[in-house]
Amino acid sequence: MGFSKAIQNARKNAGITQEQLAAKVFVTRQAVSRWETGESEPSIDMRKLLASVLGIPVTDLLDLPSAPTCQCCGTLLGEPGTPVGTNADGTENPDYCGWCYRDGEFTTSGLDEIIERNVPFLMEATGYSQEEAVSFMGAVLPTLKRWRQVENRNRAANLKRSIFYVCPSCSNIVWSSGEATVTCCGNVLEPLAPVRNASALDATVEKVDGCLRVHVAHPMNKHDYLLFIAAVGDDLVRVKRLYPEQEARAEFPLQGPCKLYAYGSGCGLVELSQRRR
Repeated sequence: MGFSKAIQNARKNAGITQEQLAAKVFVTRQAVSRWETGESEPSIDMRKLLASVLGIPVTDLLDLPSAPTCQCCGTLLGEPGTPVGTNADGTENPDYCGWCYRDGEFTTSGLDEIIERNVPFLMEATGYSQEEAVSFMGAVLPTLKRWRQVENRNRAANLKRSIFYVCPSCSNIVWSSGEATVTCCGNVLEPLAPVRNASALDATVEKVDGCLRVHVAHPMNKHDYLLFIAAVGDDLVRVKRLYPEQEARAEFPLQGPCKLYAYGSGCGLVELSQRRR
């Protein structure tokens, strides 16, 4: 849908007149009329203001292509000369272009770096000024898969509903107090489903000097180790990050009744049976 139709539909859905919209964004009614008839189009920054006033995503007013785009930089995929991103095993990744994602890793570390790299190309392709190109990318890129923020949809205050996620690419540990959409390294992370299995991990728990000491009997070698031990109570969550070649131990300040978990790539997330000394 073109901008003129999009702005007209959005205004009518908001239940306001051209005069009212004009007053909210500090322009004349004639300016709004020209936008809706297609005689003129506002700047990128004005589109951001319009989207905010009308309560819609700014991408609705940016005439974005319907064809698939790189979910890191927004480049059209499938265009001649655009390389396809590749996973660590050499297979193609359909979500990213080869300039952004290569051999299972992103080629840039941050949003600012992507914008700085791509602004000259956007200016050449669209005729935007540098300021307009930066503004456009600043509006669009945060909506893409790589940069999309975690959306927390928790409906409960009890932290015992906590959910853990682990990135298969970098082993990043993510914790959420409820349901969330979580991404890392281009992966949409699945929530870890805990299992209760007394035989999976042999754990010992001690109360000493106001602390809860946890020890898990585990080889902890480079090929098989626990990534973390966590204590989850009603209103407090603590996580101890673990590494190969060290003992699987954690110490948590006493926080009332809590559940203890350990996670390893081999065993998954296990709710520990608290065999006390």
